[in-house]
Amino acid sequence: MMNQQRPTKRWLVLFVSLLFLSGLACKLGSTPEATPTPAAIQATPEPAPTGTAVLPTPIPDQPEPTPEPEPEITIEQLQAATVQIFAKFNNRGRLQTQWTGSGTIISPDGLVLTNAHVAAPKAAGLAVLYNDPELLFSEEPDALVVALVERADAPPVETYLAEVAVADGTLDLAVIRIVSTLDGSPVDAAGLNLPFVELGDSDTISLGDEVRVLGFPGAGGETITFTRGDVAGFESQDLVGNRAWIKTDTTVSPGNSGGLGANAAGQIVGVPSFVQEALGGAINRLRAINFALPLVDAARQDAAYDSPYVMVGSGKEKLALVTWAEDFQEEDGCPINPVDAYPSGVLATVAIFKYEGMTDGEQTLVGWFNGDDLVLANVISWSGGNKGECFATYVHNYGDPLPEGTYTVEVYAGTDLGLIATAETTVGGAGTAVSGGVQMQGQITDVDTGKPIEGAVVFVLNPDVDLDAWLDDPQDDDIYTLADTDANGDYALPDLLERGFVYPGVAAARGYRPNDGNLDINNEDPEILVIDLQLSK
Repeated sequence: MMNQQRPTKRWLVLFVSLLFLSGLACKLGSTPEATPTPAAIQATPEPAPTGTAVLPTPIPDQPEPTPEPEPEITIEQLQAATVQIFAKFNNRGRLQTQWTGSGTIISPDGLVLTNAHVAAPKAAGLAVLYNDPELLFSEEPDALVVALVERADAPPVETYLAEVAVADGTLDLAVIRIVSTLDGSPVDAAGLNLPFVELGDSDTISLGDEVRVLGFPGAGGETITFTRGDVAGFESQDLVGNRAWIKTDTTVSPGNSGGLGANAAGQIVGVPSFVQEALGGAINRLRAINFALPLVDAARQDAAYDSPYVMVGSGKEKLALVTWAEDFQEEDGCPINPVDAYPSGVLATVAIFKYEGMTDGEQTLVGWFNGDDLVLANVISWSGGNKGECFATYVHNYGDPLPEGTYTVEVYAGTDLGLIATAETTVGGAGTAVSGGVQMQGQITDVDTGKPIEGAVVFVLNPDVDLDAWLDDPQDDDIYTLADTDANGDYALPDLLERGFVYPGVAAARGYRPNDGNLDINNEDPEILVIDLQLSK
């Protein structure tokens, strides 16, 4: 490029003057159009030295760049992350579907958020949440199959096998992890690159906010179903807290369980959880997504998860029948008009137990039978405290007289739901004393320290055996029943003691003096007789 000639001072003065006069001719105050700054002009050969000059033209202010709008999350994107889950069981070498549910892919490497009752029906606390005893005895699926949506107008395609990573029954939430293809070939999680939905913040939603629900309701055929509604309110839950549930006015049918509840921004803010209470009304519930965050974190880190809402029992739960009654007091559960048995035509039977060793929040199952037929079963969260004199449970026939027969109530408690009490009565007939034998149980402790004694033995002898003679010369044939104590010093005799008999009994342990006496079992004794014993050295 040729060098430019330097403009003279006179040329600059002349140029500025002409520019000023030109401005007057165009009317003072008018604004000339802005033009781009021209490139430098090259000098041209002239007889006399000349030069050209270009005054700098101010660069107009540039507007702030407009941020790119967030891309709108489309229904198609949401549907791609919504999956159907098939719970399958092995039947003679073939996997057969027993139930289905929905789920949402929440990470590209194959984590899927769903309901516990879809993927892990035996999760602790789930039966209490829905008061559904059948969940206590259900089986875990042999396989969880994840089906992906390829087209909205076609059924989802079974594609992967998944395993439960974490589950919380009280929240009815589970995270499952895709682990293989249908033929069992392991998948490379990092290379899955699945479509997924981001987690939102359920604490920021308000009444009237839009909610979009996707899933596979049983009434909607085999294809994915989309519904839209508004946030209608919030519900709290015992042990969990406020805003545990999001109430909506959209339709949530059973197959939607575990599916996607998204806000207007396309983030998941709730998990549709079909519950029995929703059967009769239009308002359905979503589990607020914020309660899922600890489960999701544990699944992402492949870490163990323990529900903070499931109370573990003490292992020392004991109930003993106090009496049968016509009714009970609402305020304390104590009996009104105790009875031995019930005449024909009664509307209800009521059993009153005293109890100890209970833990508030632990799951407790109460079952009522007429003969061998199950009449009623309830799963409750215990709330009566550690010990008390009156726990009432009853069975009725919805205002009609109870059918005659022998009624038995059984109570189970603790994480593993062990049997802790049983009692029996009759409806109809003579209406005399309670029938059936007596189960004896209790605890053996050191009289000086109060500590339980493990390995102690309780012997109950046949009623016609002379106790002193047996102590001098013990014979196996004279033993009616016996039991030894566990690490907590607890024992339970395996055989019932018949009413109307007196049984000689002995409790003994190595290094301790025997504790012996007679057991007079009569019609006034409850079905479970708790006898705690002490031994001295």
